[in-house]
Amino acid sequence: MSNVTLAKTTNNSDAITNNATSNKVEVNHEWGALKEVIVGRPYMYMPKELPKYLTDFLSDDALKVYAKMDGKTLEEVYPELFQKQVEQTNNVIQILQERGVKVHVVESLLEHEKAFITNQVDSYQSLNYMRDSMIVIGNHFIETNMFDPGRRRDRFAVRRTIGERIKNSNAKIVAMPEPAVMMDESGFGPGAFLEGGDTFVLGKTILVGNTGNASNKEGIEWLQRYLGEEYDVIEVRLDSNFVHLDCVLCTLRPGLAMIVEEAFLDGIPEVLKGWQFVHVSAEDAEVHLAANALVIDDKTVVMLDTLQHITSEIRATGHEVIEVPFDAINWQGGSFRCWHHPIVRES
Repeated sequence: MSNVTLAKTTNNSDAITNNATSNKVEVNHEWGALKEVIVGRPYMYMPKELPKYLTDFLSDDALKVYAKMDGKTLEEVYPELFQKQVEQTNNVIQILQERGVKVHVVESLLEHEKAFITNQVDSYQSLNYMRDSMIVIGNHFIETNMFDPGRRRDRFAVRRTIGERIKNSNAKIVAMPEPAVMMDESGFGPGAFLEGGDTFVLGKTILVGNTGNASNKEGIEWLQRYLGEEYDVIEVRLDSNFVHLDCVLCTLRPGLAMIVEEAFLDGIPEVLKGWQFVHVSAEDAEVHLAANALVIDDKTVVMLDTLQHITSEIRATGHEVIEVPFDAINWQGGSFRCWHHPIVRES
């Protein structure tokens, strides 16, 4: 990306001195204190033919923007919007670094990586959202299978960004068996699909959303088999108007969560019964990604700066809310939680 100036981070030739973490990989709770993280890079390519599955959960405004891209990148078609993405991304990186978090910005895709599976399908590409192509549970580092084969490219950039860091750690590293690429009448597949946006780590209980747009039953069953009896992996069926569980749930601390209650087809999961909820409307969740936040620790959360009717209620519980602009990113269908994936959270 020729005109991009991203904030200095700790992951490659641009590295600066920062508070170092040990060589551990560990995430046991969604609200554990964030110590090390990989975050997205502004980049998106949209093929000439708009992928049909995107229409299931994206806003009409987003689809109009995508349609105008017509086989080009966002930077080429909307340079001002792209630069705004860079500025907003840098702002959140700075907030994290000021709080002592070690930040890795994902590296750009190489040309041969962009060519992955293009002989089979000219597909959507993005590096904005690091949440989905990996999952960290305990010290398990899982390379997932994403429903969209185009976004399976993310893994290549992730490997080059933090691959050595993970190999030189205590992590148990595994990659899911590769699913098929070709389309059938029900979407991409067949195969076991699992995405980080659907996966919530609540100690030994793991919630995995299933909207029909991302993770599926086969992927949830695979995760239970891999983790074994030590963990209880629970499928959470959700309204198909959303793409992931983190569009309708944010666990801020033990006993407190933001939730879009009507999105849960089988009611609130048992592990969350008795919690205090800050209720988010389906409209706020769909249009503004209001429930998709960045939890720094069990006292602090980063949220969009236009949601005062929600943030005021969270502050009333004693929580600190850092409000920042992120509208240049979240119109694409993902916000703060989608943008980052923790490598270390200290419980």
